[in-house]
Amino acid sequence: MPTHIATAHAFEGNRQDRRRARTRAELLAAAKRLLASKGFHATKIADIAAAADVGTGTFYLHFPTKEALFADLVKETALRAKEEMDRAKAPFPDPRDQTRVATETFFRFADRNRDVFKILFGHSAQFNELLREVHQVFIADTEENHARGIAAGAFKPFRPAIVAQAIVGMLSQVVSWWLEHDDISIEEITHTVHRMLQDGIAVKENFHE
Repeated sequence: MPTHIATAHAFEGNRQDRRRARTRAELLAAAKRLLASKGFHATKIADIAAAADVGTGTFYLHFPTKEALFADLVKETALRAKEEMDRAKAPFPDPRDQTRVATETFFRFADRNRDVFKILFGHSAQFNELLREVHQVFIADTEENHARGIAAGAFKPFRPAIVAQAIVGMLSQVVSWWLEHDDISIEEITHTVHRMLQDGIAVKENFHE
């Protein structure tokens, strides 16, 4: 195949890929808006397609079901949360500071993405497997952070795998409860959780074990 034809085909392929990615992003954004206003069960696939200004057939080119779309929305939201937490932690070498900053960032992210979190936790029985999959992203990161903290002499020498399960499980429960209690400020919730974590895992001068 001549070079100019191959280049043209590659350009057309890239343009189609960009168009497909843009349509997918528009479907996810439309779904997020509708799920927030109507709830998961009341939102229909036809509603999502119409809100994204595409046909229902186009929806099925990207997602086989509404549940599949929501699963992708949750996973992408979780990855964005982790990316924000990683960026926030980067300037702080001390694992204790990293824990504090990561906790604050997590709750602020959840506050900005209340709709997705509320749907996920509000339909926990339906999305149990999805929730476990999302938890694993944060469990692995928390386990690694605690192991580094032990090596640095900042955290108590508890088994990191157990600590990670406990912390992620606690944060998951706390954030699902907090999102239903608008009277509790983000400052209070982050301060309380951070103090609980620090008092529970941080080394104190008189700690001998």
